[in-house]
Amino acid sequence: MSLIRYESQARAPLVEGNKTYHDVTEDICRPVEAKPSKLWWVGFIISLGLLGFGVVSIYMDVVYGTGQWNLNKTVGWGWDITNFVWWVGIGHAGTLISAILLLFRQGWRTGVNRAAEAMTILR
Repeated sequence: MSLIRYESQARAPLVEGNKTYHDVTEDICRPVEAKPSKLWWVGFIISLGLLGFGVVSIYMDVVYGTGQWNLNKTVGWGWDITNFVWWVGIGHAGTLISAILLLFRQGWRTGVNRAAEAMTILR
């Protein structure tokens, strides 16, 4: 059985080396299905340490309250409130950009929408 290969006249082929679909699938899946390397384990241990630090921090915040932040004056809340409002504003900006481009039916909006919605979700 011969494989029919369609070649584009406008550009060079994306996959070279006369590979089959199975070969391409194996090349793509190999990093995901392989055993983790030592570098991966180092990164995993570091991320577990940071996760533990975050859990302990939240636990202490729940148990001892925000007084442990040394916020004894009302003005001290300025940083927390400003930071919160900043990130809420970033989220609203992403939603607004996405909505405006959708309302005006912009054909080129796909990439911008993805960035704006990622900004909204990851805020």
